[in-house]
Amino acid sequence: MPWKDGGFWSDLLSWLSHWRQDVLVALYAGVAVMIGLLAKIAHEVKHGHRNRFVTRRLWLDIPALAAMVSVAAGINVYFELTGWPSSAVGVACGWLGPRSIDILLMAVADRVRGGK
Repeated sequence: MPWKDGGFWSDLLSWLSHWRQDVLVALYAGVAVMIGLLAKIAHEVKHGHRNRFVTRRLWLDIPALAAMVSVAAGINVYFELTGWPSSAVGVACGWLGPRSIDILLMAVADRVRGGK
C-alpha cells in the first residue's frame, strides 16, 4: 500500500505517537503529584493547620499542583525515570510544594556559595 510507505501520513503518525508518550508522562506525574498534595492536606487537617479538607484555600493549591506537575515531569524526563521511581518523584513534589523546593534550592545555593 503506497500510503504506508512514508510521506505525510507516516510523519503524522510518528508525531502523534511521540506526543501521546509525552502526554502520558505528564498525566502520570499529575496523578502522583495530586496524591502527594492530598496527603499533605490531610496531614494539615489532622494537625489543625486547616479546619476542613475542602475549603477556599484548596483553590489556591491548584496552581501549585500545576507547577509541581511540571517540575515532576521535568525531573522524570531529565533522569529518564519510569515506573515507581517516577511516581515517587511526583509524590515528593506534591508533598513538598513549590515553596519548600525553593527553600531547599536556596539552602543548597547558599552552601555552595559558602554562606551560612
